[in-house]
Amino acid sequence: MNLINMDSENRVVLNVGGIRHETYKATLKKIPATRLSRLTEALANYDPILNEYFFDRHPGVFAQVLNYYRTGKLHYPTDVCGPLFEEELAFWGLDSNQVEPCCWMTYTQHRNTQETLAVLDRLDLDTDKPSEEEVARKFGYEDAFVKGHVSWWQHMKPQIWSLFDEPYSSNAAKVVGIISVFFICVSIVSFCLKTHPDMRVPVIKNVSVKNVNHTSDWYLDKEETNAHLFFFYIECVCNAWFTIEIMIRFISSPSKLRFIISSVNIIDYIATLSFL
Repeated sequence: MNLINMDSENRVVLNVGGIRHETYKATLKKIPATRLSRLTEALANYDPILNEYFFDRHPGVFAQVLNYYRTGKLHYPTDVCGPLFEEELAFWGLDSNQVEPCCWMTYTQHRNTQETLAVLDRLDLDTDKPSEEEVARKFGYEDAFVKGHVSWWQHMKPQIWSLFDEPYSSNAAKVVGIISVFFICVSIVSFCLKTHPDMRVPVIKNVSVKNVNHTSDWYLDKEETNAHLFFFYIECVCNAWFTIEIMIRFISSPSKLRFIISSVNIIDYIATLSFL
């Protein structure tokens, strides 16, 4: 009889979100410095009539929390979102980094999503088209716009710039962007293929060799090879497109100085000059 009374005294009832859980006080002492390890009957959420502690928290997450006290292994419930799980662990005073390796990838997916959304927010992607006044200010003909004396070139310059530098500004700009990507891919494939032995043409040379009789013999030397002439024509076409594209973007750019010193454009200069 005394053993039964001692067992009941060591038990504790936890009512979490309307779901009653029962465990031993010693179980809750396994993880010190947490909310459950410091339970006393003096707490406001203790009901002396029902002899239970009430917490208005998520009962599904608490099932994993209590299991962590029992087994020492913290698993992530897949039916709740990551931020909610972190919030519940913070309430119970548990470290979210103690999640078991088997659940870690699933648990941290929300962190990767939040980081991606934060990056997109920092990019400040604005799909609204700028007003004509903003375009005039950007391209330096604001005074002419206010006076209503916008020239043909001032009107066409922003459109040409958007066509070649802003691929999402219009369907035509998307076509130009696809063409640029196509020529980039062709130039890369051409550069790789022309180094393949089967794609090279031997350079035939007549080599004279003196023999022991002091007479000269000759033979055909085919060791040296050059890339097939077809690759030269491909590179010329690709380089012509890249050169035209850079020139058009430079002529129509809002600021010539910013265009020249731009790191992305410097890479384009080097890539284009490498074909020469």
